[in-house]
Amino acid sequence: MKTGMRQSKPVGFDVMTRIVYVHSAFSLAVFTSALTQAVAHGSQVGALMAAAALAISIAAPCAMFGVAKQRSCRALALLRLILWIAVVKVSLAMVILSGASASASHESIRWILLNESILIPFAIYWSRPVHARYLASLATSSPRVSS
Repeated sequence: MKTGMRQSKPVGFDVMTRIVYVHSAFSLAVFTSALTQAVAHGSQVGALMAAAALAISIAAPCAMFGVAKQRSCRALALLRLILWIAVVKVSLAMVILSGASASASHESIRWILLNESILIPFAIYWSRPVHARYLASLATSSPRVSS
């Protein structure tokens, strides 16, 4: 790629950006409720898992904003890290809940599997090297103007 040439936007960039925002908003609501229930039931592990999920639900849209609006390669690296941490955290939660034999854990495992089926494609999509090349081409092709 020649210096100064701008690479085209990756396929699905805008749609996946919006999906990250919507998923994060939904996750924020669900994990706030989960944290409240875990604290009410006195479950320290549940409260820690819900608090970690809340932190991820807040960090993901912040990093996504950096990628989508600020066109930051650092934000892309942070977004990738956050998404893969979320995948591992959700997998860990599933392992912990699978050891429990309560009927509520079966419902929780169903929701965790649904969440995992969304997070893994997100993490794979945003880990593609085309995104870093696209953001780098934007940085080299048009200098930013400070206001």
